[in-house]
Amino acid sequence: MNASVDLHLYHEVAKFGARDMELCMQCGTCSASCPLSNGTNSFPRKIYRYLQLGLKDKLLKSPVPWLCYYCGECNKDCPREAEPAETMMAARRWLTTQYDWTGLARRFYLSGAWEIGALTVLALGIIVLFWLFHGPIITDRVAVNSFAPVAWIEIGDLAMAAILSTFLLSNAFRMYRFIMSDTKVPLSLYVTEAKAFVLHFVTQKRWRECGEDRSRWLKHFTLVTGYMTMMTLVIVFIRWFQVDDSSWHFTSIFGYYATGVLLVITVEMFRSRRRKEESIHRYSELSDWLFLILLFLTALTGIMMHAVRLAGWPMGTYVMYVIHLAVAVPMLVIEVPFGKWSHLFYRPLAVFLATLKEKATTASHVDVQDVLAEVGETFLSCLQCGTCTSLCPWNQVSSYSPRQILRQLNLGTGTEQAVDQAVWTCVTCNACGVSCPRGIEIIDVMRGVRGLNVTDGRIPDFLEPPLGSLKANGNPWSGARDKRLEWAGDLNIPSFTPEHEYCLFTCCTTAYDPSNGKAGRALPQLLEYAGIAFGTLGTEENCCGDQAHKIGAGTIFSELALKNTELFVRAGAKKILTTSPHCLNAFKNNYPELKGSIAIEHYAELLDRLVAEGRLVPTATGASTVTYHDPCYLGRHNGIYEAPRRVLLSIPGLKLAEMASTREGSLCCGGGGGGAWSLDPPSQRFGVLRVREALATGAGVIATACPYCIRMLNEGVRELDVGNRIVVRDVAELLLQSVVMRDEAHLTKRVDVGFHREVCHV
Repeated sequence: MNASVDLHLYHEVAKFGARDMELCMQCGTCSASCPLSNGTNSFPRKIYRYLQLGLKDKLLKSPVPWLCYYCGECNKDCPREAEPAETMMAARRWLTTQYDWTGLARRFYLSGAWEIGALTVLALGIIVLFWLFHGPIITDRVAVNSFAPVAWIEIGDLAMAAILSTFLLSNAFRMYRFIMSDTKVPLSLYVTEAKAFVLHFVTQKRWRECGEDRSRWLKHFTLVTGYMTMMTLVIVFIRWFQVDDSSWHFTSIFGYYATGVLLVITVEMFRSRRRKEESIHRYSELSDWLFLILLFLTALTGIMMHAVRLAGWPMGTYVMYVIHLAVAVPMLVIEVPFGKWSHLFYRPLAVFLATLKEKATTASHVDVQDVLAEVGETFLSCLQCGTCTSLCPWNQVSSYSPRQILRQLNLGTGTEQAVDQAVWTCVTCNACGVSCPRGIEIIDVMRGVRGLNVTDGRIPDFLEPPLGSLKANGNPWSGARDKRLEWAGDLNIPSFTPEHEYCLFTCCTTAYDPSNGKAGRALPQLLEYAGIAFGTLGTEENCCGDQAHKIGAGTIFSELALKNTELFVRAGAKKILTTSPHCLNAFKNNYPELKGSIAIEHYAELLDRLVAEGRLVPTATGASTVTYHDPCYLGRHNGIYEAPRRVLLSIPGLKLAEMASTREGSLCCGGGGGGAWSLDPPSQRFGVLRVREALATGAGVIATACPYCIRMLNEGVRELDVGNRIVVRDVAELLLQSVVMRDEAHLTKRVDVGFHREVCHV
């Protein structure tokens, strides 16, 4: 997955000046009005989304906040009267603190006392340094080079430049690692695109396209030229710039230019920041003011020193020299690596890295016409409303957007990462599909793209073992075919004959996953007790192929479907009873040869009917509080919600406590669509999230009706180490505990629970 969720991100960025993140309704007006926003790097809406969802990792990886030049057009056009430009500015301040490994940038941005205190301490340090260490003080003439020998100053300048460069470049390297962490770029591209960094560092030319007031770019560009000219004179040409005689030197003109520019432009920017009616600068942080103030004072003290030097006042010159350095040095030491100035380096670096990412990105290998051939044209009607993304369970733990995948397919702008690789994250829970206002079967689109990837041999490593096992063993768990019935233990399950009413089809997960053994054995005992004639095809069974189908391995699925269809027809089956909703879904919806000839039913429906008919009578008191987890393939895919609940509520003494997300809104266990084999970290496993939800109900048992759900929920219990507080049980297990003790327990009158029953699927 791309990013974890940080619940504190919203409040963290608010500390840096973001004022109204809660107002954004993701309409995209800000992005539409921004002259620099584009399909590849859209803002400010995307940044608002990261902040609202707590996607800290996504924000750290994004160069987008630095691509904004704060023209304020988005502020004027926002229908909610939010301040997107301020939020982008706050995001840049926050990012600056994240790049800084010393932690000083955070302290300076969040505490005026820290920033002013640090500037003051450094200024006093410069004064004390000159108080204790200075050259001869000559008073009969101005002799700056005697008072402060140019060689000393040159060494100090170079040492300061080295220290500042170390801080700035090390922080920039952290920025590079954040942004480029998921992008591989050939070395040659770094070389050929280096011009992007140089160009934007020198000119900030993208700013010319930003906003209606193009003079802002010119003012800023002029200010930067003055600032960089002054730094170059002081650090590189100090031997020629710091002279005692008043004779003309070529550096003088550059000194006058830099001083004039810094004085005039900073005064203009002071005036601009005080005009609160403008669309920008309505809010200014202390860091914004301090940098301008320090620039102004640096230029002012520099020209004052020059004036008293020309006037022939030695002591005044020396004093102003020290005051000038006491202003300039703290400004450089604090503001260059840790404060406002750093954006002059980070911004062109972000443009450079964004260019690298764009040029290094491989276009999607999937042809949209091939997707259309696979799944039809319905997905082209996507409204881009974002309902699918807002309901996708991945967005509880990370960032995932089915809407973005559909958009890129529709526009033909897909990339390998954003489309080809992104589809493998989907666990086919169908939360998106059941709520799509245009009726788009979004997981079919995902499956279609996956299928095209599989055809071309692009399969994630974690899916190769299950697909290989399906081909070799007829199951995805690398289980031996001759051990397919070992799950039954001591039970004597008859082989299926045409005389049996039901052909019991065992899910591969029931057969080979140890955590499903008890659940698998409970159902045959209930069927036998109710007098249901059933049998199994045992080792002749092959996987239903649902996982292969959803993974997009069409050839493997077709082979499995053909073998199973021939097996059922040859055996004379008229009704198939499945232990897994995945098998139910595959046989009902993806085996066209079975439709109309063989009825398919999930065991929860049958148990519900047997209890209703009185053929199974729960009498023993069950677990006091149980919560039910809706399997996606039983619920959203096949509309069966109440049957398992009625079975549970038929057990005397059982209290059913619903979780926060239930029925159509149930949280997926994460096991579908190949998810059972994924390598997601524990914090991003739905089984862990679902167990936490179950614990919140106070229940001691999570009941479900799917082998994959049992497996994934048991993983969640183990991961959270809460096996002493809650256990996972199959609905059939709980019913068996109440029914088999009938002869030993006091018989109670059966109560009709009064729930509406789904239409039987047989």
